[in-house]
Amino acid sequence: MTDTRTWEQPGPSKRWSGGLSLGTKFFVLGVLAVTLSIPLFAVWLLVQDREANYRRAVAEIGAQWGGSQTLTGPLLAVPVTVLSNVRDQNGGTVQRRVGRTLLIAPQALDVTGQVDPARRKRGIHEAIVYQSRLTVRARFGAPDLDALSPPVVAADWTRGKLVMALSDLKGIETVAIISGDDELDGASPGFGIGAGAQQSGFHVPVDLSGSFADGGAPAEFVLDLAFKGSQTLRFSPVGAETRVTLTSPWPHPSFAGAFLPATRTVSEAGFEAHWAVPQLARSIPSAMIAEGGAPLATFPDAQFGVDLYQPVHFYRFVDRAVKYGVLFVGAAFLVIFAIEVMSGGRMHLAHYMMTGLMMIIFYVLLLALAEMIGFAAAYAMAAGATGVVVAGFTATLFSGRIWAFSAFGGFALLYGSLYLVLSLEEAALLAGGIAAFAIVTAMMFGTRKVDWSAGGSPAAKA
Repeated sequence: MTDTRTWEQPGPSKRWSGGLSLGTKFFVLGVLAVTLSIPLFAVWLLVQDREANYRRAVAEIGAQWGGSQTLTGPLLAVPVTVLSNVRDQNGGTVQRRVGRTLLIAPQALDVTGQVDPARRKRGIHEAIVYQSRLTVRARFGAPDLDALSPPVVAADWTRGKLVMALSDLKGIETVAIISGDDELDGASPGFGIGAGAQQSGFHVPVDLSGSFADGGAPAEFVLDLAFKGSQTLRFSPVGAETRVTLTSPWPHPSFAGAFLPATRTVSEAGFEAHWAVPQLARSIPSAMIAEGGAPLATFPDAQFGVDLYQPVHFYRFVDRAVKYGVLFVGAAFLVIFAIEVMSGGRMHLAHYMMTGLMMIIFYVLLLALAEMIGFAAAYAMAAGATGVVVAGFTATLFSGRIWAFSAFGGFALLYGSLYLVLSLEEAALLAGGIAAFAIVTAMMFGTRKVDWSAGGSPAAKA
């Protein structure tokens, strides 16, 4: 049987006679692009799985090196006797003397130090770790015992302890504590204020009778600390006046927490940041009664500090790229469809399907290469490989050099636009919206005289 299907005269109103109308084919291609979201979802799951592997590797490095560190203190812990209401055998309430621990916050807390970053690898995954050397100066004044509740009737100032909380004590390297002209010995892990208070930190015995019991001068301590950590360093502003100054050669700090630096300088050579937290800015009491061996509060709502941020975390970029996947594949179909309409050639739906699958393979290549060579180089290689294949395949289906150049130019613009959207960070949504607006606008006006239906449109007849 002779095939009677023929192409009509090339022009803006041409259509494939005896086959799908351009309007029907355009609709089918939209359905095909949405259908390809199923394999795109599988690629997204692959990205999540690989990122989970990365986080496990980082956690393992932190477990061996030292995890994210939060420094709280120093505080003074003093055994006290308080009057507490307790129930007797008859169900009544009587006052009895019970032992408690008084926690005293410093009047002034000054922290200065250096954070030296380093990179550690486990397999193909890399984590940012650091070594920190801090000098902590704390000045304590005598607390107002009459203002406390329950009432304090006695305090044993000779059995005081200087306590410091550090979230991962495994990272500690050296501790030196100086009081006046003397260096205090006997630092021990834990807080030493009860069986239930064995949190991550250390304490050292101090005799406070010369300062608090006899109305002497304020107690002052200087702590020189060296410890290791991973990615994050936080501080709790326990001082009535808390000042923290950090310097580091890391050029990409991310300042986070309840308070941002009062002043900061960031350059390619590193950063310097200074925090100043006044007493009225945080709700931390100057003295508090700990119930027996109750844990030492770390005041998470008031913590502040810095993250050693990695600005090109490729899993986040690949994840965002996959979320644009349906639009990306749809835009590729639009490029090919526009060439098909203008050239008078024909591309089968099976060819469109293979093209869409190649665009999805682009994401798999991007993820695999990014883990090895970084995102920018991986994008160039994955886009170059798949873009040349798809554009070359498209060009072979339509006769004429102009359509070959149009195919290569269209896909180069498409891949370049996606990279621009991904690299703009905060302005990514704006850039993506503008690009989509431009593509649809060009498609609307470029095909305004196309005969989308089998019978021809009024515009085409006119």
